[in-house]
Amino acid sequence: MKRKDCFFGLHFDYHANEHTKDIGKGFSPDVVERIVTEVQPDFIQCDTKGHPGYCSYLTKIGTPAPHLVRDLLAGWREITKKHGVLLYSHYSGIWERCAAQQHPQWTSKGPNGEISEKMSVFGPYAQQLLIPQLKELAADYQMDGAWVDGECWAQELDYSPEVKALFAAKTGKDPDALTEDERALWVDFQRQAFFSYVENYIRQVKAEHPDFEITSNWLNSSWVPDNMEITDFISGDLAPTNSVDSARFDGRLMQSYGRNWDIMSWGISYPVHHVKSAVQLQQEASVIMALGGGFQVYNMQDPQGTVKDEWAIPIWAKVSQFVRSRKAFCHNAKLKPDVGILYSPKAYYSCMPQSLFFRDNTYNMELNGVLMALCDTGRSVSILHTQIMEQQNLSQYQTLVVTDYVQMEAGVQEQLIQYVKNGGKLLIVGAQAAENFGKILDISMEKGSDQPVVVLKGQGAAVEMRCPYMRLLNTGTFQMDECEVEGDLDCHNPPPTIFVAGQIPSFAMYPFGQGSVGVIPVSFGRTYLQDQTWELKHFVMDCAQALGMGRAKVNKAGTVELLITEKDNKTYVHLMNLLGEHRSQTVKTFENIPAATDIQVELPLAHAPEFVKLQPENKDIPYERTDHGISISLPMVELYTIIEIG
Repeated sequence: MKRKDCFFGLHFDYHANEHTKDIGKGFSPDVVERIVTEVQPDFIQCDTKGHPGYCSYLTKIGTPAPHLVRDLLAGWREITKKHGVLLYSHYSGIWERCAAQQHPQWTSKGPNGEISEKMSVFGPYAQQLLIPQLKELAADYQMDGAWVDGECWAQELDYSPEVKALFAAKTGKDPDALTEDERALWVDFQRQAFFSYVENYIRQVKAEHPDFEITSNWLNSSWVPDNMEITDFISGDLAPTNSVDSARFDGRLMQSYGRNWDIMSWGISYPVHHVKSAVQLQQEASVIMALGGGFQVYNMQDPQGTVKDEWAIPIWAKVSQFVRSRKAFCHNAKLKPDVGILYSPKAYYSCMPQSLFFRDNTYNMELNGVLMALCDTGRSVSILHTQIMEQQNLSQYQTLVVTDYVQMEAGVQEQLIQYVKNGGKLLIVGAQAAENFGKILDISMEKGSDQPVVVLKGQGAAVEMRCPYMRLLNTGTFQMDECEVEGDLDCHNPPPTIFVAGQIPSFAMYPFGQGSVGVIPVSFGRTYLQDQTWELKHFVMDCAQALGMGRAKVNKAGTVELLITEKDNKTYVHLMNLLGEHRSQTVKTFENIPAATDIQVELPLAHAPEFVKLQPENKDIPYERTDHGISISLPMVELYTIIEIG
């Protein structure tokens, strides 16, 4: 089996340090045997070297943990090999504290020469330690690959004299005398060095061990969104809390590359150790599986024993059964184009010229919030990566959506304008996006207040927003109150005085060619992501309805997530229950998710289906023909229901 064929895995690590005592003393092969036989994962990832830099196996190359009593890795390899389960190394790359202490010349240097505990991608670390150790794991332990941790998100800008000299030789510019605009050249120079570092160590390891599969954690993701095929697979680990919403965003972006990918959920909370229930993990898995990706669960390895939570093996087994029963209908499926939201790496980088990589930058946060809002309208929404647009037939999308951006790849705006001229629907969301497209579409507008307060009004609800907006100088479908402020908006006592100064459009539609353009000139994404108000959700739903967004719909918007995929010439309707306490920062683990009831799905179909089945139950279900397709009614969605149509 190769990683592309894997659907469910387990990850264990513990990051051995100089204080970790009696490593391996109580290791039990019987516990590993239980995990492999009861949980039946396709693969396991276990500890080999964490961020402290000490190896948890008997390395001949690096620094073994000082209190290593027994070689745990050999024990894991023996049992997994016996059962045909792939075994991958959890290996910390750039973040390497031990090597930093032993070889300070290998580290990144701060602006004043400060020594970091992060390795420099320009230095000899990869050649002298990382590459030899990965080869050691492949040759001596017959590992199947490595999940390299502590990479893009750990990299720091390197101000060492050697790096400055390389930059000056390449660009002709002094890195200590850059203008604000030139600063982006310095940062991009170091990003490209990171890509070369990863490409180099993978290429060298695979030259000797071609079947050894490697990923750099979070490459090709919301951390590093470039479309480049360096690794064997794409993977990352979600935050322990609000994992469902995180997976909805990160999974769609990973899926957009059309490559082999999986996402790891934390099976515990952090920093206090609480174990998630099977139902909680199954809900997180559902969102990832529906997008076609693989799923893995992180739990703690026990350095003195085997795993921290042996009692939880039945929980992991329940998750495994849940996941594996749905593999045939999910894994490697492709999303059917319907509503597509554009993702631009150039926009991602242009909003942070001083930083290397950062998932929660302004572009990602705004786009993520708009994506959540669109999904919560009950439509099937996918991400369309701008660097892959030329490979796509845009006419397959019923609606395309653009969010706020400062810059975007050349030719993208022109492709979108042509898409609308040919009959497509384009939704523009945010003040910056409205301003950028307004010039092209000849829409009259002007900037809103520098102290923005507006009240968006839809059908039967209004919501106050304090975010950038544009004044559309014409009539609109929906209106918003533009407010003026007396006093300090940040002052809670006494509160500021906010009063209505006038009304302007909050949503307007414009015919263009054979298609139409809808504009929401308010940057509401971050607010939606952080506040999750029902009034804002309903406003976005009203705008979607007015635009006629999406071909497929589910009635319980925001309660049930809808995704439409294709696999083996069949259509699959995925319905995921979003109820429960997964968004709460004060609830770390829970075991009860109420069922979503009275579900109605509208699906476009050119011809009457041969069958409509509920999966994985393989049960025929009734449907009704409509003018444009079929309508399906379900009494409930307990957690994750799949409708198979052939």
